[in-house]
Amino acid sequence: MTQATAADTREMIISAAFACFRTRGLAKTTIVDIARTADVSRSTFYEYFRDKETIVEACAEAASQRFYRNMATAIDRHGGSTLEGRLVRAAVFVAQARRVVEPEVYFDHEEVNLMLTKNAAALLRECAEFLAPYVAAARVTGEVRNDLDVPTATEWFARMLFSLFTTPSPYFDSHDEEAVADFVRRYAVAGFVENRSKRS
Repeated sequence: MTQATAADTREMIISAAFACFRTRGLAKTTIVDIARTADVSRSTFYEYFRDKETIVEACAEAASQRFYRNMATAIDRHGGSTLEGRLVRAAVFVAQARRVVEPEVYFDHEEVNLMLTKNAAALLRECAEFLAPYVAAARVTGEVRNDLDVPTATEWFARMLFSLFTTPSPYFDSHDEEAVADFVRRYAVAGFVENRSKRS
C-alpha cells in the first residue's frame, strides 16, 4: 500500500467514524459499525487505530483542525483590522460553535468534558498558538502595550474562550452575539492595553 493510499484509508475511516457518531451517537457506535461504514475489514481498521478511544481522539483532532480553519475564516471576514474586532469575532465564533454542535446526536456532554479535561494542556496551548499571531501583530502596530507577553496573554484569552464553550454565563446570554461581543470588548482586550491612569 502506498503512503498516499494509506493516508486516504485513514481519512476514510475517520470520515466513517464521524458518520457513525452522528447517526448512532458516540457511546453506541462500535468498531464494527465504523469498519462497515468505511467499507474496510476490522483488521484494516486495527492497522490504523488501536481501539475506539484512538479513533475518537483522531476525530477530535480532525474536528479541532477544521474548527480553527473555520474560526480563522470568520476572523478574517468579520473581525476587521483591529485586535479587538478579531478577538470579539473569535469569542462569538466559539459561543456559536457550542450552540451548533450541542444538539448533535454524537455530542456527549460527559465525553466532551472528559476530553477537554484529559487533553486540557494540549488544547490550551493549541488555542493560544492560534491566537498568538493576531496579538503579536497588534503589539507591532501599537494597539497593545509593547511589553505585553504574547504567550501568557494568549493563554489567558484562550482560557476565556474555553470557559465560553464549556460554561454558560449567569450574567449574560452567551447565545446573544452582541452580549458576547460586549463582554469581550469591555473586559478582555482591556487587559492588553496600557493602563492610561499611569500615563503622565
